[in-house]
Amino acid sequence: MRLLPLLCAAALAIAVGPAAVASPGPAAHPSEVPGLTGAAATAAAGPAADKFRQLRVANAAAQKHTFWGPEPQLSTNADGMVATHSVIPTLRLSNRSDVVYAPTMKPTSHSCIEVVTAYGLGQAPQLWAWDWCKSVSPAKVVPIDTAFLSKYTTTVNGRQAYTIQVLRTNASTNSWTASLYNNTTRAWDALFTQSGSDKSTLNEGWDIFEIYATHNNATGSAYYCTDARGAVFESTAIQLRINGQWTPATATNSPLRPTATPRPADYDCPTLKFQATTPNSAWRVTV
Repeated sequence: MRLLPLLCAAALAIAVGPAAVASPGPAAHPSEVPGLTGAAATAAAGPAADKFRQLRVANAAAQKHTFWGPEPQLSTNADGMVATHSVIPTLRLSNRSDVVYAPTMKPTSHSCIEVVTAYGLGQAPQLWAWDWCKSVSPAKVVPIDTAFLSKYTTTVNGRQAYTIQVLRTNASTNSWTASLYNNTTRAWDALFTQSGSDKSTLNEGWDIFEIYATHNNATGSAYYCTDARGAVFESTAIQLRINGQWTPATATNSPLRPTATPRPADYDCPTLKFQATTPNSAWRVTV
């Protein structure tokens, strides 16, 4: 989630990750992704959701909040985005104040939905469908557990990864639908649908690595830097739907923000390595 001072009749065919995945049409959701909704989703997300809600607000001095990755610009006029995101099922953060959202994706400044891979609270990772148009909260929370991994992930570059798509399905109501690709049924499962006016106040979309981190005086770096040592956060096959056509994210339509060449020191983690592996449709952050 970009919290930095802050995420049809015939199916199109698009190349996503290691194989071709069909883009969903109006009847392309034979099933729905199971997960928590409403108050249960908010409770499951906990304080991690509170941080996500702090748009363009100064952070407490004790915490560092920053991000990195491609950001589709308002002028791009995208009405959809698809990407394949890695997950790290075993990652736990030792400091309960800290959160890593990576990757987190929102197609455009108009989108009602951001899809977030969230690590924090000392618990297992979660997948969120964040509602930017109505509740401004995690509208659906899905645990990244064994059931999720077996149904929605495959191996990409040696890592478990899921493919997510967020599409505007009705321009007049600004209605958006997020879907996960089900590798068992080879179909898209609906995750969340919302319509209305985007309340994020941001003029771009994003597919990024984002942190809220606390410095550990004992190690000289942030807690997450030690917790995730050797971990890789990765997004591949990022595509935008522009004027009805799918096109890869590029340096022109999705520049890297806040800079193309970030300094590890700005993330309080000297071992960080940032790579735009396929500029700008694939990126990798190694801890």
